[in-house]
Amino acid sequence: MEEETVICRMCLEPIFNFICVDCLGDTVHKWLDSVKPEFSTEFNSFHEKLLKYIRSEENLEKCVKCKRTIDAVMCPYCYEKEVFWWIFNKDIKLSKIFARLFNFDFLGTGYLPNVKTRNLEPVVLIDSRKISDTNICESCGQVSDDLREENGVWLCESCRE
Repeated sequence: MEEETVICRMCLEPIFNFICVDCLGDTVHKWLDSVKPEFSTEFNSFHEKLLKYIRSEENLEKCVKCKRTIDAVMCPYCYEKEVFWWIFNKDIKLSKIFARLFNFDFLGTGYLPNVKTRNLEPVVLIDSRKISDTNICESCGQVSDDLREENGVWLCESCRE
């Protein structure tokens, strides 16, 4: 059985561990109920309109959270971005709280805006080879199946002695 890649219908990027928009919407709905209950009905309407836009009967995907098969495929980033802008148009302060809690860096501040990083240099990992690719001794030039590296030079058994 070959695994198929799930593609977001908004950004066309692959989705790994697909969580359906209903599960994402439930999370947002619970949060909105706790901070701004008057937005609940409007949010339900917004959510349903968004679902109509991304529904497709051609591709059905199974949610890893609720285990239901759903026809509205959208990645969490795109869904939360749409919700962010919907909230932003309603209440800017609330949208900033949403952006901090459902952190996909919509505001472009970075994930850790208070952390200062200085003079970071990349770490380069080098996998040292255990055997030579060419099987030719770098000292005598003879072909050997028993080459070993000594002081950065690949040597056959007789040159190592």
